[in-house]
Order: sequence, then structure tokens, then C-alpha cells
Amino acid sequence: MHVLHSLSHPSRRSKNLLRALALASLAVAGFALPFVWDVLAAINELPKMAWLQSLLAQVPLLSWLMMFVWGAAIPVVLIMCMQVSPAHRLRNAAMVLVLMLVSVTWYVHMPASSRCMAIYPHTTWACDVLQWGYSLSLGIATATYVFTMLAMGFSALGLLAENLGDPVQA
Repeated sequence: MHVLHSLSHPSRRSKNLLRALALASLAVAGFALPFVWDVLAAINELPKMAWLQSLLAQVPLLSWLMMFVWGAAIPVVLIMCMQVSPAHRLRNAAMVLVLMLVSVTWYVHMPASSRCMAIYPHTTWACDVLQWGYSLSLGIATATYVFTMLAMGFSALGLLAENLGDPVQA
């Protein structure tokens, strides 16, 4: 609970802990990112909904840009969930899961971003920015997820230590 409380009222020690958590999250995300790409490639091999795939193929640029919206929504909701009272944990978890489902479904059905050059041949720099943006977006989402999990883990350890430190009342 200390870490979650420190997010809203950070002291010097809490700020250092948050920096350490952020750096650790970035390190873990950097290590895990290649595996996340492999998982997305495996998910991309699953059967597709033809109607959704054809709908997104009609407007590939909009499909690719909306992927940024879905990808950004997950870290934003994760961070917002850390600020909400524990009474809404189930609702917050459901919201994150729904956003993840929408994001993965969208990713699987949108035209491959590697086809950007074939669809828009005179926009090399824009296609490169798109590819770079997807990598950055996935990295940020992964780092935010790791940060949230580490913060929750430290909060759980803090609660456990508080309960172990309290004298047992008869």
C-alpha cells in the first residue's frame, strides 16, 4: 500500500523508489520486448474474422493510427487504476482486459504495417515512423505493465510486513 500511497503523495524516499521501479520496469520491458513481438506474431497466425479484416483493409491508414489509440489506452488505464481505491480493482482489471482484447483483435485484423510501402509507395519516411512508433508504443505499454506489477508486488509486501509487524490481539 505504501507504493500506491506514495504515487499520490511522494516523499524524497518515495520518489527514489518510484525512479528505481521505473528503471527496473524499463529494463524488464527491454528484455521482454522481443518475446512480446513473438507472442504477437503467434497470435497473428490465429484464424481471422474476414468481415473485420476486410473492413480494416479498406482504410489501412486509419487502422494503423487507431492501433496507437488502443495501444496508448492500456498504459493510461493501468496508471489510472493505480490511483483508484481498492474497491474498484475488479472493474479496473476488467477494463484493462477488455482494452487488451480490443487491441490484440485490432492488431490481428488490421493490414500488416509492413505493407505500408506497398500501399503508399511515396511515403517512405511516414512508413518508417509508423514502424518505429509501433515498437515504441509496445515498449511503453510493456514497461507500464511491468511497472504496475512491480508496484502492486511491493504494495503487497508492504501490507504483509505491516500485518506481520502488528501485535496479535486476543
